Amino acid sequence: METSTAKQSEKGVWKQLRENILETEVWLRTTLKEFLDEFNITQQQLSILRILKDANNEPMSTKQIQALMRDKSSDTSRLVDRLIDKELVRKRKDPNDGRLVQVFIKYEGLRLLARIEDRLEELDLKFELLSEEEAAQLIFLLEKARS
Repeated sequence: METSTAKQSEKGVWKQLRENILETEVWLRTTLKEFLDEFNITQQQLSILRILKDANNEPMSTKQIQALMRDKSSDTSRLVDRLIDKELVRKRKDPNDGRLVQVFIKYEGLRLLARIEDRLEELDLKFELLSEEEAAQLIFLLEKARS
């Protein structure tokens, strides 16, 4: 039979795990934000550019884009408008349904995405203190925790 001290100790471990994951999330978001600030782009805008690139020049509606985003609460229309202001994407009315808009990535968006991708390794270096085996184990454990 477990003692109440052992149960409290277990709860302490779960609390410590939760707090550590939250601290890591804040650290990673801050690190990524600082990296992307150099390119004058946000994480959500980067996500949209990647989604549009993966569409292989096929138009996508903002609804389709939002469905593919990690952060489903993003205001996709506003984010697309900011990318238009930066001349990275364009939109047009859907020829089949004038109520919908179609979004396309522009050449400038593809160029910026390529520049960012070329430098993403800099972010990966933040994890170099882990061995490949430790990194693989951490990936496994994080996926397991989310399942």
